[in-house]
Formats: sequence, structure tokens, C-alpha cells
Amino acid sequence: MSDDLRAKILNGTYPPGRPLPHSGLLAIEYDASSSTISHALATLKSEQLVIRHAAEGMIVQPPTTVVDLVLHGPHGHGPLPWAKCCERSGTEGAMITGKVATEKADLDTAGLLGLDTADQVVKRHRRATIGDTVVRLDEAIYPHQLVKDTPIAKRGQVPRGIYRALADVGMEPHMVVRRVIATRQATEAEAKTLKLVRRALVLTYDQVIADRQGTRVELLRFVANPARIRFVDEQFSL
Repeated sequence: MSDDLRAKILNGTYPPGRPLPHSGLLAIEYDASSSTISHALATLKSEQLVIRHAAEGMIVQPPTTVVDLVLHGPHGHGPLPWAKCCERSGTEGAMITGKVATEKADLDTAGLLGLDTADQVVKRHRRATIGDTVVRLDEAIYPHQLVKDTPIAKRGQVPRGIYRALADVGMEPHMVVRRVIATRQATEAEAKTLKLVRRALVLTYDQVIADRQGTRVELLRFVANPARIRFVDEQFSL
């Protein structure tokens, strides 16, 4: 039901500024229960396609900006920086660094980075925004032994960028050796931060980057709001 309503909003059947049919009419049109209708409308509201008006019901909103996240950057180890992707999509965005922690690698992380489970990793948490809205949650993970004496292991922005910091210690990122894109249900914490309804689908992205010798230097993982981000793989040059 939400898919059909979304399509009708996007194709102009329900234009911006006008209300959707009220719940009684939707129940007849879709032969749907009140709980199904409530969930569909909540989904559209979380995607910022409609807004609730006390007197008129759900009002269709103008289309929100969708950012094309270019997966393959100009130096062979994408994705393209978030601010650049936002600029190319005609909007403004920021990448905000959060917690930076050193901890023991779990089994999955150790396997992807070629580590032992007794090894430690540095995890850097970030949030990507469009305007004031968080649309992507990042976790960038590095072998602690490689980055322990670099700004990567410290809180805050890394001067000149993480890839330059890796290059400075002889671990210049060279190639993507693994990239997995999928969907899953958001956790409660993810849904709250991304302002999605419970059990909404999110896009997931896992990427492992290695240097020229094949040493795996970074595991990048993030979840994204599929209504605000589109993954694009294309040729790109500076």
C-alpha cells in the first residue's frame, strides 16, 4: 500500500499541498485494515512525503532532495566524499565525526580485515546529514596496529583526511577488494536517528580497501535512508 501511495505522490496523482484521501476512503480503495493504513501513512511521513495537518489530514509535501552517492571515487577507493556528493546533487550536507574507540575485533571484522580475533581495531563513528537531517550512519574500522600512532586513532577530524594519514604511514589505499550492498530492517536505534518508522528498510553498504601490497587497511560500513540516498557507480574525474 505504501509503495502504491508513494508512486502516486511521485507521479503527481496526489500533488504537493493537497491532502491524501482520508483513512476511510483508503480502507475501501485498498481493502486494508486500519493498522495497515496507519503503518503506510507513517512510512510516507518518515520519508517526508507527507505531513500531518490537524484539520486536513496527511498533506503531500514537495519532493525531498535525494543525494547520489558515487561509490567509486576518482582515485579508485570510493565512495566519493559526502560533501562532494551533496554538491553534485544540488544540496548541502556534512559528515560529522562522533565517537572514536579502540576495542577488540569481533569475528566478522577480524575476518574481513585479515586480523586475529585477539587483535584490536579503531572504530570511527560518523553521521552524514542533508541540511539538519541525518540520512546515513557510518562506522569506519581500522587495524589498531596500523593506525595507533596516527590522528585516525584520535577523536575529531583527521587533518588532510584519513586516506592521506594512511598514506603517511605507508598504507596508501589503492583498491576496493570487497563491496556488498544490501537491505535490511533498521534497528530501533537506527530508525530513531534516521527518523524512520519501526522496521523500515535501510540500505546497507560494506566495503574493504587494501593498499598496493594487498594489506587490508579499512572496513567501511554504513546504513542509509533509502528515501534520501541513491547508490550510483559511474566514471568520475576531477
